[in-house]
Amino acid sequence: MKRVLIVDDDEGLLRILGDFLSVNGFDPELVSNVAHARSFLAREKFDAVLSDFKMPGESGLDLLSHVKALYSGLPFILMTGAGGSRLKQEAMRMGCNGYIEKPFRLNDLLAILVAFRRCAGGEIKELAS
Repeated sequence: MKRVLIVDDDEGLLRILGDFLSVNGFDPELVSNVAHARSFLAREKFDAVLSDFKMPGESGLDLLSHVKALYSGLPFILMTGAGGSRLKQEAMRMGCNGYIEKPFRLNDLLAILVAFRRCAGGEIKELAS
């Protein structure tokens, strides 16, 4: 696993995540909304999707639904600062493979992605909380 699609409307966080993952051997693609994410998914191959939950327009759950319907084996990690157990339960019910609450340590995110890499597509129900 190398190629990661990162979706967040916070441009600063996108840059931080992109730089951090690049330095750690990943190839991140950065997009700021769900519509752009869908476009990239339709034309490029990714090994994982990392998406914020709360964004203008469509949410991370909307993207999760899209990914699970069209790219069922693609690992999906939801990031949120507006979390809670209900959101986490709903995301996991929809097929989310990982969940991480903001603010989080970059090394915690890295651990999740490395776990996906080691499992080579195996489903991991809960990696972080």
